[in-house]
Amino acid sequence: NAIESVLSSGQLILGPNVQGFETEFASWCGSNYGVGVANGTDAIFLACKAMGLKDGDEVITVSNTAVPTVSAITAAGGIPVFVDVDPKTCLMDVKSVQSKITNKTKLILPVHLYGQTVDMDPLIEIAKDKNLGIIEDCAQAQGALYKDRKAGSMGDIGAFSFYPTKILGTFGDGGLCITNSANLRNQLKKL
Repeated sequence: NAIESVLSSGQLILGPNVQGFETEFASWCGSNYGVGVANGTDAIFLACKAMGLKDGDEVITVSNTAVPTVSAITAAGGIPVFVDVDPKTCLMDVKSVQSKITNKTKLILPVHLYGQTVDMDPLIEIAKDKNLGIIEDCAQAQGALYKDRKAGSMGDIGAFSFYPTKILGTFGDGGLCITNSANLRNQLKKL
């Protein structure tokens, strides 16, 4: 019935159902705002742009991520800088992040995978200390918890994919950015 209602309304893009999903999903994740986008790659690309990434800025991410994470960084003008994984979790080795920070570093982009999240508290401390932004890649982590906080709610922006094979897939493709910042929400909407 819900699908038939959307199809018969003719509002397949944007509209009240998308606005409702943006609000409900953001709230479910523990964030104030959600902005729907075309796909997960666009979610990362637009998050990078909303965070002010400029050509030549560096983005620290993990080496075992999927191509879309890196292609979104490069499409936004950034230079990916890779850190290795923690052998116990196969997620970003937070201890190796500090050594990769240069005067060109603008963002840190942890990738949550396997129903787990990156060790976010020390990563947030590093980002605060160095005045860096954090974009969480949550394409494979809808609902994953870190100390009772959901993936995507701890950094500046959480980027989600709803590709049909993801944990929460759509009929087609889709993505979403979540944030607690009204300014970043407005930037994402403009973009």
